[in-house]
Amino acid sequence: MSADDFLSFPPDTLDREPLRLPIVARGPGWLALMKPAGVPWTPDPWIPRTSDLVREVRRQLRDGKPQLGRLGIAAFHGIAGPDLVASGLVLCAIDAAENERLANALGSGQVELTYRFVTMGRPAESEIVCELPMAPHATESRMLISHATGKKTATTFRLEQRFRGYAVWSATTTFDRLHQIRLHAAESGLPIMGESRYAKIPSVLLSEIKRDYRPKPGRAEEPIYGELALHLARIAFPGTGGAMVTVEAPLPKAFAVLLKRFAEHLAI
Repeated sequence: MSADDFLSFPPDTLDREPLRLPIVARGPGWLALMKPAGVPWTPDPWIPRTSDLVREVRRQLRDGKPQLGRLGIAAFHGIAGPDLVASGLVLCAIDAAENERLANALGSGQVELTYRFVTMGRPAESEIVCELPMAPHATESRMLISHATGKKTATTFRLEQRFRGYAVWSATTTFDRLHQIRLHAAESGLPIMGESRYAKIPSVLLSEIKRDYRPKPGRAEEPIYGELALHLARIAFPGTGGAMVTVEAPLPKAFAVLLKRFAEHLAI
């Protein structure tokens, strides 16, 4: 991996361990990074952290970090990305003009975000559109549906793949509300695996899906994928020339293993 392939962060900044966030794609004035679940790209109102991706890169810019100079990063602005507890793409602007352009594109519904997620149960439908308005809860650490004070938003859910007892869905939106996919999924009867705030859906153990599973002596079994099974897989946005730019990121390794195990043991 070369110095142009990632942004690096020392321990106890974005994570307890040293961290490298891969640069998935870049263009004039922008770049797209891939973040793991549990790493904040912007402040979370209910899970406070001492830093996040945008603040940390700005600190590195003030300190004159050579890597950022080599990458031509003179400024850093977060445009869109997944919740702290989800994985996936983070679209960033690296100059002021592109920040303004992309922020305006997002605000006018020209940026399309597509997530992939796993849910339990046997879906009765293959496509669901949820347009419930959302607002922060007055006293609890979560969003809620409110027709009185909520902001307009819409999510289109499409079934990708069925397994016995589980399903893989995509969620597409041109809005970017906090916890939007998680709340809309729960309200649509598609609570996401690993969700604890808007539903109680546990992560999957291999012993639960593999008939001849044999436990390892003296070791507690770990979930196949222990994070929220929600991944921002694709961002499409207008480029400077007007044509749409599409950036995609693969699933985290353990998330991909989860789907592989479903295919091996739960194929229909």
